[in-house]
Amino acid sequence: MWRKAVRFLLWSVGVFAVFCGIVYLAFDPWTIPGDDAQFAVSVEPALSVADVVLVARTKGASDGALVRCLDPDAASRFVVGRVVAHGGDVVEFTGGTLFVNGKVASTSLACEPATVHLKNPATQEDEELTCMLEDLGGALHPILREGKGAHDSKTTVEPGKAYVVSDNRLMHLDSRDFASVDPSTCQRIVYRLWGASGWLDSKKRLTILW
Repeated sequence: MWRKAVRFLLWSVGVFAVFCGIVYLAFDPWTIPGDDAQFAVSVEPALSVADVVLVARTKGASDGALVRCLDPDAASRFVVGRVVAHGGDVVEFTGGTLFVNGKVASTSLACEPATVHLKNPATQEDEELTCMLEDLGGALHPILREGKGAHDSKTTVEPGKAYVVSDNRLMHLDSRDFASVDPSTCQRIVYRLWGASGWLDSKKRLTILW
């Protein structure tokens, strides 16, 4: 009996090791850093500081993807944003609403919770932001809409580049700040293993990231 138990245990460990090896080859585990206050709020609400996520090792920037790219201003750091446009596209923010080539990204009031409170690093004031679901690239993802302090802008994306936008549209750290990014430095963030509270937080555990 004990021999069967030992064989089963060894087989289970072997299968688990193979699975972990496959995951490691396909994905890069990454913990969302919290050493930059602006970056920390910009990734909300889809991500939060100390989330442990899986980042695809393949490179590229498809429409609507949540990506990690090399920071154009600091090659040793990463930026995170949602891909909204590519070379030649016109990106416009008017009254807090995103337009790409004159078309608005559709949204619906379906987030839970409907409002989020965050401290704005630029003003040190608490801001109440509206959470909405936005449709980009055929998938819904949550965004925090700009409230007071929204600035209008209009940009034509450079050829061969990708334009990324923070899900937090007010407290952003994105292409409005550092211009377009090289898509060959971008990798899709696809899965959250667990959040800052650890494995017991079911809302942050084992979630697909769109």
